Amino acid sequence: MKGILRNVLLYAFSLYLTQMLFSGLVLHNGIRTLIVGGILLAIGFKIIKPVLSIISLPFNMLTLGLFSIVILAFILFLITLIYPSIEVRPFTFTGFSFWGIEIHRFYVSLLLSYALISGTIYLITKFINWLFGK
Repeated sequence: MKGILRNVLLYAFSLYLTQMLFSGLVLHNGIRTLIVGGILLAIGFKIIKPVLSIISLPFNMLTLGLFSIVILAFILFLITLIYPSIEVRPFTFTGFSFWGIEIHRFYVSLLLSYALISGTIYLITKFINWLFGK
């Protein structure tokens, strides 16, 4: 029971951080959307992702693991269909410069927006799991 609650809170927190990073992720209705989104992300990443990973194993091996980004984006797309208070939109990345590395401003389409946002949620949860240990 503690593990389920931990995963829901972890995914809700990663959803909140991703919303703060990208303007393409819009959460309506505040904290309720974060909790329901955390529940749906926990279900999606813990149940649906392994099934889709097994089904798409040949594609995943052929692309050396890059197809998993498509799986993550598909799970986020399913979540936005099920729960319309979570909305993914195309947006314009404003760019940044850090220690001589510069990323210019560019437009992010809807498909790239799903891939970028779902990949960010995945990376944030993996980082927090690594940071605090499982």
